[in-house]
Amino acid sequence: MAAQPSAPPGFTDHTFKSASGVELAVRVWPAETTVNEPAPFVLWTHGGGWFGGFHFAPLPWMAPGFRQRGYHFVSHNYRLAPQVRVDDQLADCLEVVAWCRTNLPDVLGTDKVDVDRYVLCGESAGGHLATLMGTRLSNPAPSAIVDVYGIVDFLTMPAFGPEDKRPSRAKEGPWVGRFSEEELNTLLRDRNPANVLTDGLSWNQFEFLTEAEISKLWATEFRYTDRVLMQAELHMMHSLGRSADGLHIGILHNEKFANEDEFLAFVRSVSPVRVLQQRVSEGKKGQELYPPTAFLHGTGDVDVPVQQSYVMSALLKDAGVPVVECYEEGGLHVFDMKYTGPEVPGWDTYIDPLLAFVDMHVGRTT
Repeated sequence: MAAQPSAPPGFTDHTFKSASGVELAVRVWPAETTVNEPAPFVLWTHGGGWFGGFHFAPLPWMAPGFRQRGYHFVSHNYRLAPQVRVDDQLADCLEVVAWCRTNLPDVLGTDKVDVDRYVLCGESAGGHLATLMGTRLSNPAPSAIVDVYGIVDFLTMPAFGPEDKRPSRAKEGPWVGRFSEEELNTLLRDRNPANVLTDGLSWNQFEFLTEAEISKLWATEFRYTDRVLMQAELHMMHSLGRSADGLHIGILHNEKFANEDEFLAFVRSVSPVRVLQQRVSEGKKGQELYPPTAFLHGTGDVDVPVQQSYVMSALLKDAGVPVVECYEEGGLHVFDMKYTGPEVPGWDTYIDPLLAFVDMHVGRTT
């Protein structure tokens, strides 16, 4: 059983009704150490393949990494696919940024938080959404972005490769689960907003954690309803490495486009690297192009190849954007779950440089 993140104590929970009419949730942890006030905040966007994931418990290194260095820490949820498309998820994330900048002074204290100094951080699908937010936000832009093994270019993922080499359910063995393949494929095409989830399992936690155990880890009452379990199995059946349909149909909603050219134009518009390539061609560079960005990735990642980070970091460096790269040799997807504190071997090699980079660009003073 893989280690599971748990919610650090000391948070407050908040909700607001988004423009979509769906209630979104925000969890706020105040800084553990007063370094300078008002303090900046970090907004974490969870991963989970756009179909899954939860905002209740951040990655283990984030609380000791950021809160102990004087940052407030905020997590949030967003509507999960397939009822919504990835750009709808982006819209939710942008609304959360606006909510934070308006409401954190009331939550934390007017003199405790500087809403103009903020950091975006996300892992995997959350890394995609965080880096995509970075192409949309200005006045003020994020002080820094932390991309943790995020997908930044859909078009170079196997799902957009030669058709005979794309991941496909037809190449997998028979599906065995609580729900049938037919039921899950019907869910993949469900566009009814009334059926949307905003928090779910990231994979198969239901197989090894009881409801009581996961509720304790997440510090919330969580139930394994049929809807939650069906969503988890949908993700497991149609994850990036197993099914191109998961991305094309479930996340990008290719049926909404008149032809392949229109579909690919949309895919480029939600691929941060493609957006930035276009802006570079228009002459943008430095922090006019994009905020300072830190990359954390394992070179052995087979779910999101490390080349995703290599390409974006090279583009930014060539354009004069400050970058730091922390690549753990042989690290697999979510390799950083082991980093629970500075005493863990590798923290000073892979986590400390990232945190120091953020300190530098946020303007944190000691």
